[in-house]
Amino acid sequence: MERIRLVLHKRSAQVFGLFTIVGAFIMTFCSYTSPAYYFDVSPDNNAFFTVGKAMMHGIVPYKDIFEQKGPYVYFLHGLAYLVSHRSFALIFVYEIATLVAAMYLVYRIAKLLDTHELPALLTALLSPVLFLYHPYYDYGDTVEFFTLPFLLSLIYLILLLDRHDLTVSHWWYVAQGALVGVVFLSKYTLLGAWIVFYLVMLVTRLVKRQWRVLGELIGWSAAGFLLTTVPWLVYFLVTKSLGAFINVYILFNTKVYLTSSVAFFANLIQSMALVSQFYLSNVLFFLLGVVGTLVVTFERGVFHSNFTRGLYLVATLGSDMFALYGYQAGAVYQYYELIYFASFVLPFAVFCQLLFRHLSLPNGDDSFAILATLVIGWFLVLGVNNNVTNSKVFPNNASVTEETTSVPQQPAQVDFGNYMRQSGLPLTLLNYGSIDMGFYTASGAVPSTYYFQNYNIAQSAAPQILRSQRRVIQRHQVQWVVLNTPTKQSVREWEGNKEIPGRISSGNLNPGTAKLAKSLYRHYRLVKTHRQVFEQVDVKYWLFERKG
Repeated sequence: MERIRLVLHKRSAQVFGLFTIVGAFIMTFCSYTSPAYYFDVSPDNNAFFTVGKAMMHGIVPYKDIFEQKGPYVYFLHGLAYLVSHRSFALIFVYEIATLVAAMYLVYRIAKLLDTHELPALLTALLSPVLFLYHPYYDYGDTVEFFTLPFLLSLIYLILLLDRHDLTVSHWWYVAQGALVGVVFLSKYTLLGAWIVFYLVMLVTRLVKRQWRVLGELIGWSAAGFLLTTVPWLVYFLVTKSLGAFINVYILFNTKVYLTSSVAFFANLIQSMALVSQFYLSNVLFFLLGVVGTLVVTFERGVFHSNFTRGLYLVATLGSDMFALYGYQAGAVYQYYELIYFASFVLPFAVFCQLLFRHLSLPNGDDSFAILATLVIGWFLVLGVNNNVTNSKVFPNNASVTEETTSVPQQPAQVDFGNYMRQSGLPLTLLNYGSIDMGFYTASGAVPSTYYFQNYNIAQSAAPQILRSQRRVIQRHQVQWVVLNTPTKQSVREWEGNKEIPGRISSGNLNPGTAKLAKSLYRHYRLVKTHRQVFEQVDVKYWLFERKG
């Protein structure tokens, strides 16, 4: 007990505890994984959960089930499935931990700027506005959000290198190498900052012929990298799925998901243009991304040497550019750009430092200043993230039902899921034509088909996906089929969006059901429908049960 009391009296423990309370409160209202929401309707989150669940049932990703994110994403959601079979409870806890880690790193970064304790704490309490900015932070539970504290740790390391003549504990390089492995096996397009960081550090040590330091940099970083990648190599070798992993995670992503086919240099220019458009799209982004970067560059108190100043600039630029490398403007989903907000943190901390210098803050803690900042920070978060309007705070909201009633309703996912489980019939399900909307999650069904969902790509790029799904229905191989249409069109009428034929359209609407209807109604009967709004589109969901 005495040891616990001493720990609780430590400043770092108190700060961490405050951040945990703040993080839990904020994420309760901002993340769809929170129990304050009826259900997490995010297509991507549920796809991760479905594959993670399949993993826990012995189904091997890439080989036995198709999805294109990295294995760490599925493993995390597989653990979430073990904790709660039909909810994102563990992911909610991890989202809180991610926000707390990001706030704590902002606090540490602010302290390195020769900021006193209280201004550093207040800066961190205001920082969630950067990490939860809608629509870049949309439903939550994205690789970009989980990567933010990793990237902030790299920025913190660059500041440490600046303060300590490029010398830090070797454990820093072990940690960064491990993080590189995790990000590489989660979403490798987010590795830009580390690629640039290591290239600059390695070339610098090589040019200066600092062989011992070069060896330590390579050796310790490689140790961390191998720590987080070798177990997956063993897994893929044991399950004989290494080839499938390479074909899906590496080749499919680069050949199908990346929309640009121009040369390397042209892709870099294209990516730079997208970054510039992002910075110019919003006054806050311009102030932090452009003006703030100039301040960080030329304010002599931020970095003490030109080398680390340049290292920071090229690392953050590398992160921004590689995140959208190979994409064209019309194919960029806004949550991809959440990673840009990591580069806002240092300018944000500098601006807060300049602001607090002109305020009469006490040298020690001030409960009123902390409380006032908490209130201001909460209002700022509400100003940039309105997810709460789809939560249980607003019963029977449009994301739950379009039915006019005072009787408490549940979204289609929960409604259909309850029906399937209570029927006592086999829980074999096909989500036809759209990205996983959570029907596998809500029902508890484990996918029995390789292409358990469709993807945001043209049908011409991967015709085998819908072809395989149609074959499952024609052969009535599953007990249940769920699909969607615009509210005013039936399954027999919906031919898909003619402007983008063969591709999922707004509202996660499938590419059409009219051609499928004859076979569907021959082998299945309609048992339930439900209307709700998804991403501003009034959508009707249809549940079919196999006949006989």
